[in-house]
Amino acid sequence: MLPQSFSARAMESGAKYGVIAGLIATWSISTAIAASEIELGLPIGAFYAMIGAGLGYENPAATYVGFGLHLLTGAVLGVIICLAAVRFMLSSLLNPYRSVLMGMAAGVAVWLVLFLPVTLFLVEPMLDGGSGNAAGSPAQAAASAAAGQSMWGIALSAIAFHVVWGAIFGYVASSLMRIRAFRLGSSGSGQKMHKEGGMTH
Repeated sequence: MLPQSFSARAMESGAKYGVIAGLIATWSISTAIAASEIELGLPIGAFYAMIGAGLGYENPAATYVGFGLHLLTGAVLGVIICLAAVRFMLSSLLNPYRSVLMGMAAGVAVWLVLFLPVTLFLVEPMLDGGSGNAAGSPAQAAASAAAGQSMWGIALSAIAFHVVWGAIFGYVASSLMRIRAFRLGSSGSGQKMHKEGGMTH
């Protein structure tokens, strides 16, 4: 069992590094999302506009709100996943290969538990309702048109995005934790050498 002081410090670092890794991974995936929107013939930001429109915002505010919520969600998930890894799988987190695999598995879990239910049971009905409302806002109309591209297709293709997100997250989180471990090890070795040197005088 880890000493309580070490465990507390490790959990604190895990939360901090989880935020950083989550933001980096989410920002990176945003580029892939934009590329997929271009490939589908949708305007860049259509995914985020759907999120913002569902909350009652109109473009361009809808896109900004959606993007901000996406980053926030990535940061929060990063903290949760990293804290769980530090608590139960610290050795795997310190191994870059295991950490990447762990992140990929976490990405699939996030898709299954969070993204899929929210998309199919909240976003799709909300957009279907907006498409039937002639007085809907421009953002809602754009979101409804994007939803017409087949929500199931979008949801299934998102598996790849979540797997890549998890791989990036796992690698970044592992790198940060290994840097921390190296610094702690170097600091401990330096203190030990200093004490031994003092004893010889």
